[in-house]
Amino acid sequence: MRAHVYHTFGAAADVLRAEDRPRPSPERGEVLVRLRTSGLNPHDTKRRSGWLGGAVRAGGQIPHSDGAGDIAGLGPDVTGRAIGQRVMVFGAGHGRIGGTAADYVSVPAQFTIPLPATCSFEQAAALGVPAITAAHAVLSGGPVADRWVLIHGGLGAVGRAAVDIAVWSGARVIATHGTPARAGDLTALGAHHILDRHACDIAAEVARITGGHGADLIVDVDFGANVAIDAACIAIGGRIAAYSATSNRTPVLPYYDFALKGAVLQFVQATLLSPEASRAAAAIVSARLAAGGLQPSIGHALPLSEIAEGHSLLESGTAKGKIIFVLD
Repeated sequence: MRAHVYHTFGAAADVLRAEDRPRPSPERGEVLVRLRTSGLNPHDTKRRSGWLGGAVRAGGQIPHSDGAGDIAGLGPDVTGRAIGQRVMVFGAGHGRIGGTAADYVSVPAQFTIPLPATCSFEQAAALGVPAITAAHAVLSGGPVADRWVLIHGGLGAVGRAAVDIAVWSGARVIATHGTPARAGDLTALGAHHILDRHACDIAAEVARITGGHGADLIVDVDFGANVAIDAACIAIGGRIAAYSATSNRTPVLPYYDFALKGAVLQFVQATLLSPEASRAAAAIVSARLAAGGLQPSIGHALPLSEIAEGHSLLESGTAKGKIIFVLD
């Protein structure tokens, strides 16, 4: 099969190469998926560049966690999946060599979600880990109906999914953004209050909107940048679900600002969820897909042969919406 692989960390154009690889065979509890699309996440570029540390696995790494395609094979003990079934793939490549930048991938069946006819392979590739992250961040702490939920970066892939799931779950949603021209997307998703992070004091606005109560839940795209805002905004007994800290890997934590509110700080990594938590998040994503929710914003659909260009585009900060790759 065709696959794109890197053997060392570095710039995308320098290290990503097309190779012929044996088609994987599904092991116990796994399914083999013939991929039609592959999705790109910031985690993928951080891993490939070496930003996350660690080492490249012996034999090289096929990147990308997310994708979509048709089930082409079933390992022993797989139930609830069938040959030819259309599925979303999330978390591929975690703990193994094979990601979705290839013709085929073998993954645990629980890392696939059957797709309704209304969800295209392109849309599914743009969801994956971001949707699972959002589902766990919003609902793993319990129901959010009638609770105040602050979502930083509401226009991002995780942010959009978090707004969708929080609104669907009955929360009162405050979403922030940094792109006024696209603020209408958040209105369409159902956010009740929309804040431009460049044009207002977020902590003051959250206090005003909530009548001084604060946010019961904060879903944070960049904890390193927002730690002081989160400390000011979080309600007594509230929870902060942080899934990245790109701007500052080692933020200083104002301990008592959080501790004196009894706040819970939760770090969310979709590929590290327990089997039970992963299944719960997948069930939420499946329910939203069946209802026509979780509509991603796809900005760039490129052939997989342009994988290096896609990685560079994401790292440039100029991409508008999700980047996905289409396989022949």
